[in-house]
Amino acid sequence: MRFLLDHDVDAAVGRMLRRRGHEFWTASAVGLAPAVDDALTVWASSHGAAIVSTDRVFGLRRMQNAIGFHVWLRCLDWEANDVLAAHLDEVVARLEARRHLTIRVSKDGLTDSSNWQ
Repeated sequence: MRFLLDHDVDAAVGRMLRRRGHEFWTASAVGLAPAVDDALTVWASSHGAAIVSTDRVFGLRRMQNAIGFHVWLRCLDWEANDVLAAHLDEVVARLEARRHLTIRVSKDGLTDSSNWQ
């Protein structure tokens, strides 16, 4: 699976993804560090990648209107690596089963835009 890490995501998340056999880019590495959320969504969608972010506003927007793939980590920034690592297999399985999906990941588990009310 391919992932685009938003500027708010700790570098440890990328290292964990690589160790687990996934590709990832950072927003700054692809020239999107100052970009708005919609530009990240467009880039990720055109490259077959899921955005990983801890940004609450971005996550809420995508839960209401899933465009492409978005993984919203609902945790403190320093917890992001452990939270995503604990749920990565299920996150990937859900992403592979859908075309447009936003997944909210927390210590307590997952919920996604297919059942968001």
